[in-house]
Amino acid sequence: MDLDRTPAQISSAMAEEARALNHRTLKPDAFPNPSNVADTAVGIATVVQRLPQALQQLEAGLQALYDDKRIRLADRHPREVSASDIHHAVCDALFGLEEARRALAGVEGHLRSATSVLGNLGAPWEDEGEAGG
Repeated sequence: MDLDRTPAQISSAMAEEARALNHRTLKPDAFPNPSNVADTAVGIATVVQRLPQALQQLEAGLQALYDDKRIRLADRHPREVSASDIHHAVCDALFGLEEARRALAGVEGHLRSATSVLGNLGAPWEDEGEAGG
């Protein structure tokens, strides 16, 4: 675990790994047997389980920046921005992060259901495959 990177660098690396997974699994033959699907799903489920904590920590970081008055609106000159404008922007961002966290609970539940079934799937036994073909 390389903690010398910034949070943005780590999240970018996570996004790039998701992109690599998407490209690697474009074709169904990326999964030679059901256990490969199960193992991949478990890895994705683990990421989803960890995301709520990351989002909560983003919320805490944003709140701390706001409390320390270290936020400005980048799309306007400071003379055109009121404290209320910044407050509303921060509240909107915090609300979005919180809602994303809540939505992940449903995703996590569905993945848990899928992985519990996937963990019980296996490739046919040698003699079963020959008898069925």
